[in-house]
Amino acid sequence: MARKRFRSCLMRVVVTRRWSGMRTLALLTLLPFLASCFTLTVEPRALVLLQNGTIEVTSLPCSRVQQPIATNVGFASLQSDAVRITTWNIHKESDAGWEGDLTRLAQASDIILLQEARLQASLRESIESAKLRWIMASSFIYTEDDIGVVTASRAEPIAICTERVIEPLIRLPKSAVITWFRLGDGMDTLAIANVHAINFSLSLEAYRSQFDAIAEVLGRHKGPIVLAGDFNTWTQARSAIVSEIADRLALSEITFASDERALFFGRQLDHILVRGVDIVDSSAVSVKSSDHNPVTATLRVTPRH
Repeated sequence: MARKRFRSCLMRVVVTRRWSGMRTLALLTLLPFLASCFTLTVEPRALVLLQNGTIEVTSLPCSRVQQPIATNVGFASLQSDAVRITTWNIHKESDAGWEGDLTRLAQASDIILLQEARLQASLRESIESAKLRWIMASSFIYTEDDIGVVTASRAEPIAICTERVIEPLIRLPKSAVITWFRLGDGMDTLAIANVHAINFSLSLEAYRSQFDAIAEVLGRHKGPIVLAGDFNTWTQARSAIVSEIADRLALSEITFASDERALFFGRQLDHILVRGVDIVDSSAVSVKSSDHNPVTATLRVTPRH
């Protein structure tokens, strides 16, 4: 991939009365990066854990991916009768106790979807000790660490692609990873999109465009789908866009008997939407190790072949 990078140092920001509440809130989320430098690669940066334990750095744009076809050899498969999925915004591993919580979640999951993951040695240890392989869509590099979304799994995906969009206000990117997995012994594949959605924008155009791009990729998939992650649905208008995408792809949202998902402005941000699966169970787990609570579900897929 291209080695060119844009380097940005945010040294001084003056807040005046002309700043809207939205801009001020966006600024507050940016405070950890003030007076620091972050790096954006020209092409979206993907990191893939290889079988020998090394990391391949590459570019995997979704524009290059066609509909993957499962094969009976070459790739391990997920067990279609019980696919255990967890999605969690891990808050850049900045809260105490995240290692223990992540290790427990990884050991109990077949697929774990992380947002705001910081690729440091302790994160890798928590994931890899559970014998999960992982792929990261890097949003940006902060100091020496990639920060973005990570999809970790027990089975190697048969195809991977990534998306990256730039936040309109704070100019830090958000990313998504889309993976396809072979199911059971048949020719079916499961598509899983792990999304960290745009957070702050003065209009809905960028937010809608991000989900439209993901829906375009998933729309080419004929089998079961999971669309999950931190959607930043903190307004009704944002939730309406997600509902439009769900209708377009025939997705249904998983609900929870005891909904412990974290709230922002009184609204849930973390979601799992599915198509072509049965819900065996679902839960949202309260933790103190992030500003988001992990969301889990066990899915059953009935083979079509």
